[in-house]
Amino acid sequence: MKIVLLSIASYLYGAIPFAYLATRILTGKKLTEEGTGNIGVTNAYKIGGTGAIIITLMGEISKAALPIYAARFLFGDDLFSMLLAAFSALVGTSFSLFLKGRGGKGSTVAIWTILILSPLAGVILLATAGILAVLARANIMIKKLLLICIPGVIYLVERDPVFTAFGVLASLLFLLTGYIRKDDFAYYNVFQQKAGAKDVDSLHP
Repeated sequence: MKIVLLSIASYLYGAIPFAYLATRILTGKKLTEEGTGNIGVTNAYKIGGTGAIIITLMGEISKAALPIYAARFLFGDDLFSMLLAAFSALVGTSFSLFLKGRGGKGSTVAIWTILILSPLAGVILLATAGILAVLARANIMIKKLLLICIPGVIYLVERDPVFTAFGVLASLLFLLTGYIRKDDFAYYNVFQQKAGAKDVDSLHP
């Protein structure tokens, strides 16, 4: 029963739209109606500025940390409980109850979950994501390789099926949100991904 309640609480905490709230308070703008419409770090920075991104980053990191440490407090070092709580928060971030299912992609929550539970895997994935983002100048689809790398790196580093399953589920969630929402990096031409922006927009008429 406790683990069910923890999962629900983690989802609700993950659903708190820190990017939306920060941008709304600081600029008066509704993030869902600006830029890509994503409730995430990049869009918050582009629309809300430095203050918004600081608040958003702190909030998104806490969505990984608080559920994990709450699970650890309740269930000790049970990895399944910690990952379930973190994944519940990740789902809340991507599909917020408070925004009628709108949300962000949850990449900050996911990477901090991995960094907390497996620092080596987290660092490797951060480096991989950076390299793929630069290579995506040629073709935006190159970034999709990260979806394979997430569970792959976790497995190679940790050799744990439960942790690897978390990576698979996170990748599937990213695949879904990547299809139904615009790519912030492509939209804002981060790393000069202009060609990709056209490709991504074509998926979202």
